[in-house]
Amino acid sequence: MHTNEKLYEDFLDWLRIGHSLETVSSYHWGLKIFMDWCYGNNLDVVDIKEQAFVDFAIYLKEIRRVKNSTHASYFCALRTFWRWLYKRKIVQFAEDVIPVPKQDDKEHYPFVLSQEVDRLLVLFDDFYPDQLRDKAIVAFLNATGVRLSEMISVDFGHLDLVERKAIVKTFKRTNHKREIYWDAKTNEILEKWIEVRNKIERNSRYKSDSLFINLSHNKYGARIGKHAVQKMFRKYRDMAGIEKKVTAHSFRHGFGKRAVEKDVHPSHLQKMLGHAKLNTTMFYMGVADGELERIYRQKMELSAV
Repeated sequence: MHTNEKLYEDFLDWLRIGHSLETVSSYHWGLKIFMDWCYGNNLDVVDIKEQAFVDFAIYLKEIRRVKNSTHASYFCALRTFWRWLYKRKIVQFAEDVIPVPKQDDKEHYPFVLSQEVDRLLVLFDDFYPDQLRDKAIVAFLNATGVRLSEMISVDFGHLDLVERKAIVKTFKRTNHKREIYWDAKTNEILEKWIEVRNKIERNSRYKSDSLFINLSHNKYGARIGKHAVQKMFRKYRDMAGIEKKVTAHSFRHGFGKRAVEKDVHPSHLQKMLGHAKLNTTMFYMGVADGELERIYRQKMELSAV
């Protein structure tokens, strides 16, 4: 007999084969909400009718009040789960009856601009270890365009400070690593931070190889986590007077935008960012509102002669 919990665990086990930890984690949280909702409504997955998906969508919007992007993410996980069930003849209908929620049209991770990076960097006082670490995080994200999870995974031994480069694991792709680079100014900040970081590590009960470590009392010296970095950005963007939602991922988008402005070839940018498909990289080929007319007038408008 198939139980909700058993199906859920079997699906995640299948997903772990050939998919990144980030993908598995994303699907895990999306499906957990659905499974909890089924439990609360005394529903067995194998007996669910089509109307249940509509009811679940209403629950997400009206009860949990999730954003459109989160709503779409949950249903993406649900459709993949349902496709897996259908192919194994566990359920009677395919995933195409599950509604596809519309995502927000607005930009979720706005591009961070160079002047905004400057406004953040001047906030930090190198005398304080936590501020020096945060300054190094901002500089590293801005210079390399790495994902937050990739930055967190970087170990001290991965860095070559002489050549100003490192090897990172591309978490969105299985068994893939790539080389990243940074500038001299970022290197100076990293050197200062690493000197302090090594002193902290020697006096910590945690013996982490992580480049960026936690400085809170209960995790002093351990590898820094996503929530600590996200909290840091919420704090400093307010202090810098930046109204838009600048996050760690905004630096990745800013990196891509700068590369386009500097005429970096899309295939080169693809490798810098660790994208599996060029279509993903082409996201950065878009231009801001107002730029389109200027480009047309400059390059496309026919001569009156």
